[in-house]
Amino acid sequence: MRRFASRHSPLLLLWPALFMGAAFFAPFIAVAVRAAGVRGAGEGGVFGELAGSAYYRGLLLFTVKQAALSTVFSAALGLPGAYLTGRCRFPGHRVLKSLTTVPFVLPPILAVLGFVLVFGNAGLINALRRLAAGADAAPWKMLYSLKAVVTAHVFFNFPLTLRIVGDAFALLPVNQERAAASLGAGRLRSFLAVDLPHLAPAILTASVLTFLYCFMSFAVVLVLGGGPKLTTLEVEIFRLIKYQLDFGRGSVLALAGSVIALFLLTSYAVSEGWFRRRLGDDAMSPGRREPKAIRGFGRVLAAGYLGGALVLIGAPLGAVVVNSFIAFESRSAEASLSLIHWIRLFRPARSGVNVIFPAIGRTALLALSVSLVTTITAALTAWYTLGSRRLGRAAEGVLALPLASSSVILGLGRLILLGYLPGGDALRIAVLGAAHTVSALPFSYRIIAGRLRELSPRISQAARASGAGPLQTLLRVELPLARRAIITSAVFALALSAGELSAAMVFAPGNFTTVPLAIYRLIGSYDFNGACALGTLLILLCLLAFLALDRLADAEDTAAREPIIKRGLSQS
Repeated sequence: MRRFASRHSPLLLLWPALFMGAAFFAPFIAVAVRAAGVRGAGEGGVFGELAGSAYYRGLLLFTVKQAALSTVFSAALGLPGAYLTGRCRFPGHRVLKSLTTVPFVLPPILAVLGFVLVFGNAGLINALRRLAAGADAAPWKMLYSLKAVVTAHVFFNFPLTLRIVGDAFALLPVNQERAAASLGAGRLRSFLAVDLPHLAPAILTASVLTFLYCFMSFAVVLVLGGGPKLTTLEVEIFRLIKYQLDFGRGSVLALAGSVIALFLLTSYAVSEGWFRRRLGDDAMSPGRREPKAIRGFGRVLAAGYLGGALVLIGAPLGAVVVNSFIAFESRSAEASLSLIHWIRLFRPARSGVNVIFPAIGRTALLALSVSLVTTITAALTAWYTLGSRRLGRAAEGVLALPLASSSVILGLGRLILLGYLPGGDALRIAVLGAAHTVSALPFSYRIIAGRLRELSPRISQAARASGAGPLQTLLRVELPLARRAIITSAVFALALSAGELSAAMVFAPGNFTTVPLAIYRLIGSYDFNGACALGTLLILLCLLAFLALDRLADAEDTAAREPIIKRGLSQS
């Protein structure tokens, strides 16, 4: 126990190492081995298989094309908001910054459902067009097209650019701005020569992450794409292994996608390191610029941007909630308010058993388990690497590897491994939870490690001087002070697991239906209003969990922070 309690004991990393090895590296290796043994790959291996097929070349080109377009439009929409949140103060500033968190905690299937309700042939936009141009007006067709896929990806990813680059705007050094002004540089020249080099790493980070998310997007393309011409690598892998049971060809495609993603991550790491070295000590300048208040026409532009962001983010969610209370007595009848979809949702099925309550229970239990395992694993790793930059970077790099491998690809690897392991449905459910945990770990580690690094070393030194060991210091001093970060990590992992669809579709047992799976099946049967009712319920459950945990964090943070600090300092 003494060896384990030591911060730099390798035993502390025993669980994180075993978990990452079993949940990530083993499935990835299984996919690589299966791909290497596929007949027809020839001397060229994976890329030879792709290069020899016009269909797969087109599929790969479309995957890159839609990801590139989504990245460009996400950056174009997010950069003005980044400037507004990072450099300006205006009415609605906090509202705009809060909006950036919505897509991160929103289950993708709900956003997809909202886009169908807003942009579909019978959706909100076409309803407004019929009111303006007459009932005989031809509908504006957007679904099942590249436009629909890119628009949905922009919805999810422009807040990423807004938040990351906005934080970089807020940290711009003031001394270089003053130096440029004293040398006679105008605003444009000062921005290009001084500000842009400091913003480049943040812009690069947001762009690479956006491209990776769109490159490995699954639910959005599956529902809003449609047809062979609008299929990406992820969707094709799912179709091969789910419907054709072609694990070999699916492994080839999965490995090819992972190689491309890993190449992008490596290029990003090298480029960001080059930017950081070029900035040198200027990046650590202590002086920060004060945000400026905008008035007059600037406020009009800011209000217009805020209104557009509210519509883009709020319209799909609002459509889901509103349509859960709308019913049509017949196809020609007008819409009316009704609770029929909610009643039907909780009514027993023909077998006499309600299927929704078990789905809610499974989703909640799985999400809570994932939240607990993710937080423990991230906290152990963060505490071990505390105080060592090299260890911190190595841990962050290893935990970030799942970003280059989608849940569909890892699900394929786990399916391959499950064929050699006994355990039945219980093992498949455990593997599903492991898939969710692997997806949340990179973000949870960053949240917890960032907070632990902010703690003053004097606090832990005071506890150690009073006779407390490393483990006792962690449990009684450091973790209580990092409580808010731990709760934030737990909530993020819970929300990610509750809304995850792709891994569950690949290898969840047939009798293990989660809420996102139930929503997807309702959409597939064109029961959009029933899907809206279930989606609204999922939104309410996630919202209640966030509010409860946030209130718990506030109460405990207020009660614990000052006594802990005072006790530690007095004991020293």
